[in-house]
Amino acid sequence: MISFRRMLPEDADAVAEVEKLCFATPWSRESFWRDASSSDTYYLVALDESADNKIIGYVGCWILAYEGSITNVAIAPDYRRKGIGRKMLLKLIEEVKLRGVTALTLEARISNMAAIKLYEGLGFKSVGQRPKYYSNPVEAAEIMWNTNI
Repeated sequence: MISFRRMLPEDADAVAEVEKLCFATPWSRESFWRDASSSDTYYLVALDESADNKIIGYVGCWILAYEGSITNVAIAPDYRRKGIGRKMLLKLIEEVKLRGVTALTLEARISNMAAIKLYEGLGFKSVGQRPKYYSNPVEAAEIMWNTNI
């Protein structure tokens, strides 16, 4: 069974491990520790209860007034395509709404059609692209907004 809870600073090592599995240019453990310690962010972790509550995914959101910027969405490869990412994003939306957020934005690699379809299914709409936003490999980002969460 998968459960979700707010990320704590002491989760930084486990979240950084998921990050390394998912991204060619991973964020550092220190970045996660700093974000988990901030009152201007909300990070949610996904836990596999059948594996001693192992952290198997996370999503982060920076909050500024009524807007949130989703920084990263990651699910460990062995847990993908099971609906965990969608459930995790729905839980994040629920949590940030309680904090007054009314609109969310994010970027996705233009080649990551699975992610783009997931975000569209949650009400996000493309508003443009950021050329050369990603490195390793260099690729544009699709800019997406949901202004009615």
